[in-house]
Amino acid sequence: MEPTNEVKTDRNLTDDECWQLLGSQEVGRLATAAAGEPEIFPVNFAVRERALYINTTPGSKLVEIAVNHKVAFEIDQWGPDVAYSVVLKGTAEILETEADRAEAIATGLVSFTTTDKEEWVRITPTEVTGRRLKRQRSAG
Repeated sequence: MEPTNEVKTDRNLTDDECWQLLGSQEVGRLATAAAGEPEIFPVNFAVRERALYINTTPGSKLVEIAVNHKVAFEIDQWGPDVAYSVVLKGTAEILETEADRAEAIATGLVSFTTTDKEEWVRITPTEVTGRRLKRQRSAG
């Protein structure tokens, strides 16, 4: 029998696998829900000590977080045979103290835009879940 790298089944990811995938990505989607309306923002982020850090400018993301601290965050990764998705739910906090901001800066996060960003947000998770899915090969 020939060895194969084929993924045989879909499955839930362990907590450590979820954090490994989060740490390997640079861009995710931040979901907020202020005033009953959902919003999704693509953001770049960094992971440190099982929390997420986002560097942003004043604007709608910060307003959304100020109104409702409960957020969701998602990353995904697609390969030819396997897809992964990680969803984090938690509490977002706009960092105001020098100590908190220094911790955020220590992540080494570099913005993917040229805009100067002075605001930092930390997302502390209450739940992290992930799935590995075997991709169906297209016919033909």
